[in-house]
Amino acid sequence: MNRIIVLLFLLLTGPLLIGCGSKTEKIKGTIIAEFDWEGKKHHITLEEMMQEISELPEYKQEQYQETKEGLEEYMTLMAESRLILMIAQDNDLQDNEEIQEKIQDYLHELLLEKITDLEVEQKIKLTEDNLRLYYEENKEEYIEPEQVRLTCITVKNEERATETFQQIKDGADIKELAQTLSDRGELDGPGADPEDPGNTGFISYNSFSDIVKPFVDAAFALEIGKTHNEIIRAEVQGEPYFMIFRKEEEKAERQQPFEEVRDSVESSAEQDKRDKLLEDWLSKLREKAKVKVYEDLIQVPAEPETEPDEADTSTGTAGTEEPNETQEGSPGETE
Repeated sequence: MNRIIVLLFLLLTGPLLIGCGSKTEKIKGTIIAEFDWEGKKHHITLEEMMQEISELPEYKQEQYQETKEGLEEYMTLMAESRLILMIAQDNDLQDNEEIQEKIQDYLHELLLEKITDLEVEQKIKLTEDNLRLYYEENKEEYIEPEQVRLTCITVKNEERATETFQQIKDGADIKELAQTLSDRGELDGPGADPEDPGNTGFISYNSFSDIVKPFVDAAFALEIGKTHNEIIRAEVQGEPYFMIFRKEEEKAERQQPFEEVRDSVESSAEQDKRDKLLEDWLSKLREKAKVKVYEDLIQVPAEPETEPDEADTSTGTAGTEEPNETQEGSPGETE
């Protein structure tokens, strides 16, 4: 099955054999395979094969070019794909209407991609000053929010949570209890990392959904080194979670300096420039072409009428019922 998939991949991405010749005939180099078709000899060269492999996705390149067996397999696939294409040509499939339509669609995609590259992508040139200016104009996007780090025990069994909380009140260390519960596979939720049981890492107000807001609010309000004075219960998708936690660290909100977020700034600034160039280009095209859009003629298609159920057509004629003006009670009730 994998061989078939690769062969189809080569047929779709390899060179098309148009006319009586082939791409391989135009390439001079070391011949590694040859075959006869309709009295004409065709060749595959080492140089051609290596060129084709270099144009494959990276994971495919690794599959074929790292071993002699991989290269031999690709050579065989190249020969097979060319034979299949020749059979297709012999059957005049290159003139097939469906294929021609797909070729035109692909051609249009390539043309759109190329003209957009010329009019937009190649004009995105940002200097270091441009990046710093974008950062200054959008500094609010580069604020690291207030964060806290907890040692948290989260379990789904209320009895286990009550037992654990009592142990902590009696002097047991929450970190050691988290390790014990993790070894039993009982932790599930904040603090359940088996590599570091109990440690939530730094979390912000936006780290969790509003479903566990009481937990987050209590975590931020707590003093460092203190354990929350009660078990917090949260229900997520119908399942209860019980959380016991101690606050370990906190970080105040801070403005991230340009040097720290430069890569993110560059990505955002490029996208912003791209959007502006594209909109400006399209606006000029619309103006030049005097584009008119008749929005009032655009209507949402009406939903087709549903056929009445058999229960509705079992009485009366032509699926209708005599109106009952003396019906009482809530809709759907019958006597």
